[in-house]
Amino acid sequence: MDHSTLHTSEDEIDIKHIIRTIFHYKYMILFFMLSFLLGSAYYAYFKQDIYKASATVEVGVENSRRGNDILSLATAPSIDNSDTEKEIIRSRFLSQKAAQKVDVVHHYYVTEFYKERELYKESPFQVGMLKGYGESFEFYPIDDKNYRLVSQKHGYDKVLKYGEEVVSSFFHLNILKVGNPKFQKYRFVVFDPQKAGALARGHVSVEQLSKYSTILQINYEDTVALRAQEFSNALAQAYLEQNIEKKTQEATRKLAFIDKQLKLITQNLKGSAIKLEEFKRNSNTVNLSSKAENIIRQMSEQESKLAEISMEKKMLTTLYARVKAGKNLASLALVNSAISQQALGNMVKELQEAILKKKLLREDYTEMYPEVVKLRRTISQLKKLIISTIRNLKKSIQERETLFQNSIVKLQKELNKLPADERMFGQLQRKFIVNEKIYSYLLEKRSETAIVKASTVSKNRVLDSALKPTSPIKPKRKLIVLIGTILGLILGIMFAFLRAFLDDRIKTEEDIITQTNLAILGTIPHIEKDANTLKVFLSPKSALAESFRHLRTNLQFMQREHHSHTIAITSTIGGEGKTTVGMNLAGIMSMTGKRTILLNLDMRKPTLHTKFGINNLQGMSTLLSKHAKLSDVIQNTEYENLDIITSGPVPPNPSELIQSPLMKKVLEKLSEAYEVIIIDTPPIGLVTDARSLMHLSDTSIYVLRANYSKKEFLRNIEKLSEYHEIDNLGVVLNDIPFAKSGYGYGYGYGYGYGYYEEDKK
Repeated sequence: MDHSTLHTSEDEIDIKHIIRTIFHYKYMILFFMLSFLLGSAYYAYFKQDIYKASATVEVGVENSRRGNDILSLATAPSIDNSDTEKEIIRSRFLSQKAAQKVDVVHHYYVTEFYKERELYKESPFQVGMLKGYGESFEFYPIDDKNYRLVSQKHGYDKVLKYGEEVVSSFFHLNILKVGNPKFQKYRFVVFDPQKAGALARGHVSVEQLSKYSTILQINYEDTVALRAQEFSNALAQAYLEQNIEKKTQEATRKLAFIDKQLKLITQNLKGSAIKLEEFKRNSNTVNLSSKAENIIRQMSEQESKLAEISMEKKMLTTLYARVKAGKNLASLALVNSAISQQALGNMVKELQEAILKKKLLREDYTEMYPEVVKLRRTISQLKKLIISTIRNLKKSIQERETLFQNSIVKLQKELNKLPADERMFGQLQRKFIVNEKIYSYLLEKRSETAIVKASTVSKNRVLDSALKPTSPIKPKRKLIVLIGTILGLILGIMFAFLRAFLDDRIKTEEDIITQTNLAILGTIPHIEKDANTLKVFLSPKSALAESFRHLRTNLQFMQREHHSHTIAITSTIGGEGKTTVGMNLAGIMSMTGKRTILLNLDMRKPTLHTKFGINNLQGMSTLLSKHAKLSDVIQNTEYENLDIITSGPVPPNPSELIQSPLMKKVLEKLSEAYEVIIIDTPPIGLVTDARSLMHLSDTSIYVLRANYSKKEFLRNIEKLSEYHEIDNLGVVLNDIPFAKSGYGYGYGYGYGYGYYEEDKK
């Protein structure tokens, strides 16, 4: 038989196979789709809404013009890195400050339409807690004075009064009524306020609006729209406040130092004034000579400068010791303008800023974080530069101090030449003048520092405050349902192909064509099980009858030239329908007027006689064992031209009987009287009897049943054809669905719709 018409291109075969597999498992795929659709819809419905509020801030990055005076040093802004500012905003430190203004630790819930919703400021009660943070409690209002508190975790269930302290070994709280409850049940969870920053920080994100922009967008996501708005604004405000606090820390420390020095100088000034007044009163000396005044004036100026140098030296010594030890560097303060010059002042400010940024980053990152590593290197380099600069300054100050001291010694010698009273008066007046100048100097510096502190403003500013979100950003419910449905479809198809791959049953002709070269003699549609199995007689116009006519036609091409045609029918195992095929094939053969006889040689499990309603007292077993004659075992049926020889009683040695020489003689004798001899053989996969019968036959039919026979059975057919040299071997595929049989649409698509319908009785 030419199979070229059955083969198509590989692509076409794959497409057909895909479509066939999907259609075969359509209900399973539909089940997966519906299951995932319902599951995703359930998930989307119960997932909480997430709202996002955003505030934008401008980070000041303008270059400053730094002067030598303390006011310009204190008020001039520096250049900040936007990435660093983003990390500062995301820090736990700032989130904790914002959480002090916005309540992120108290969460109150109610259930509506099977879905939990948070109340936030709408809660009719408030909870104060000292112990039991993070645990879930159920609250049931009873009346205006009482409520019921339940803790499933600890098995706690009691009726309590509002305002009453609730103390147990697991929690400590009290509940106050602030409104009228509208629901019968509430749930609340209170988190540790000390961990509010860490709790809120997980919902904070910061974006730079463009690569070269200095505008940052502060985002906060929350299940409550109002809280998202409030926290986003609070975080932006906290960012501005910490920037101002950082700038005013230096001025605050300077004021504290100056106030301390003023207290000491004030006491010295009072003491000098009292001593000078007493000397004037006791010695009646009011004025000095012009020479003495000139000497005193010069000495006072020199000693004032020497006092300033001494203060600078003291500051440098303290600064050097602290930088060298690496302790309290963030609180360094440069009071004296001579020290707070551009080089050292800038380095100290940069060191303090680097230390502060590192401290903020270390709250959330380890020492190995790239930005922390970079800041650590910067701090180390700045410390080395500051130490080197201080050493040079101390050396310069020491030289100036020596010059002033030598000048004072010379002036003292000139003063010693004056009279004793005048000399003593000059010394007292000189001390008073020096203390007065130092006092005036400190007052001036205090005023300057106070002005700096009062005029400090943040270089950053809020551009847009956060607005209350009107719709959630997630979950995307339609998208979730769509993805769930598509995922169900994909998994359903995948599972369908997995089942198809693991299913090794023969389903269609293509399964046979791709694995064997044997001819397919015909395909038999599904036969309904009932008492009447000879469907070809009962429904001669049915698709079933037409399929056997098609089989009969193909067998005619395989018939040898001699008068009789012997056909052996076998299968691999029982239940594949070889007996039914044999019966109906015999019937369709007899309908052409050919004398046909059907032999039942499946003597181990005889069923043929029950199909025809005849006795099985004698048959092939009695004939082959020589207990009966051939004429005695042939039984006529109610159908013209169709006779039958049943299997007879079950013998103890069926294989020996079948393989005996008498079997061949029986077939030769029958071929003289019948044109068609059909042998119903035992299943060849169970016993070997059928093989010898197939060698005695002109044509052998191997019956396979769709959705029942295994693909591995095809290897048995190949072995029969190749190794056992069985000629004229063909395959019949039995019990295929009617729509796939090739006969469901009318023969040749031209004889009308009713030609192959079942006859109506």
